Amino acid sequence: MISNLEGQSERLLERLNQQLRFTQEIINAIPTPVFYKDRVGHYIGCNRAFELFFGVTQHELISRSMRGISPLQPSDLHENMDRECLSGNQSCRYEASLVNAEGQEIDVIITKAPYLADKGKSGGIVGTFTDITERKQNERMLQQMQGQIIQQEKMASIGQLAAGVAHEINNPMGFITSNLTSLGKYAAKLDEYIAALLQSIGACPNHPGTGVLDQLRQKLKVDYIISDVCELVNESLDGASRVQRIVQDLKSFSRVDQVEIRQINLNELLETTINIAWNELKYIATLERDFGEIPEILCYPQQLNQVFLNLLVNAAQAMEHQGNIIVHTWGDNDKVFISVADTGKGMPEQVRKCVFEPFFTTKEVGKGTGLGLSISADIIRKHGGEITVESQAGVGTTFTVMLPVKSPLK
Repeated sequence: MISNLEGQSERLLERLNQQLRFTQEIINAIPTPVFYKDRVGHYIGCNRAFELFFGVTQHELISRSMRGISPLQPSDLHENMDRECLSGNQSCRYEASLVNAEGQEIDVIITKAPYLADKGKSGGIVGTFTDITERKQNERMLQQMQGQIIQQEKMASIGQLAAGVAHEINNPMGFITSNLTSLGKYAAKLDEYIAALLQSIGACPNHPGTGVLDQLRQKLKVDYIISDVCELVNESLDGASRVQRIVQDLKSFSRVDQVEIRQINLNELLETTINIAWNELKYIATLERDFGEIPEILCYPQQLNQVFLNLLVNAAQAMEHQGNIIVHTWGDNDKVFISVADTGKGMPEQVRKCVFEPFFTTKEVGKGTGLGLSISADIIRKHGGEITVESQAGVGTTFTVMLPVKSPLK
């Protein structure tokens, strides 16, 4: 009788062991990592995907907490979610970062749910996590693209506005220049006529009105006015010419409809950009041009204008006191180089490493989007070139752009 009972017990035990092995094989077949903990947060099991992810065996995992496996995420986060899951007796879901066996940081969504033990009481937590690293990267790329689109739309709107303003300025400047030219001719004729009058009066020294006219001439400073009026007209014509040149540069810079590739000399392109940025530069920096002999390159001029304008404005904004900005160009075999150096406050190494990252900015809220240098780097890469930065805190910063003479653009 006893032997029979022992046989039944052995068969029952064997069936239980088979069932446990079967259950474990089912759990191991799940392609996503699965783990289970007791009520105090210690691991009591996992599947093969979990072992492969962290590079530990189930035996090594027993009695370890998440802190011992993933130092990247604070254990408080996981422990808090465990307590929330157990106290509410319901599943929970949250995002976290884990470090896998290769030391890679992986973004995951962790899902946890309580399981029941004896007498219907909660026995602990069963959980799984899904790798969402690629999705997060796509989200960041989408965010970057949206930011770039917004920035490009903003630049296009500003360009259209600037082109319209330039056109409106150009019209009155046309007749101002014309009128000043006519005024200069009229002044020359009046000068000639007054000289003839003075010569006639000088020929009649005994004329009763000669003394009165001479006194009036000295009182009204007629001689000074005659000599100064031509100089004033010439200075005004020079100023009007400068305004027209700036307006022309502005129209060229902001012409958003000209998106075609053109062969251009970057020295000329830089000169146009400097004229546009001059109002931002002239009060806080002395600008030095060191333009070398460089070949023309194939490029999108408006896009490179945007890059150079951004570098010049950044250089100006880096100045805490009156400083210097040096724009240098040179050629090297099949490449063209442009550097913009400033004597501003410079950048520490941790900032320098991040300057080309989207949305990174050290400026106050509302004063920068953090997209200027990111978009500039994208433009330069599209042209087959590269942009680098060297900086030293308290000394200054130099951005260097390299562009190939034989552009990959088509």
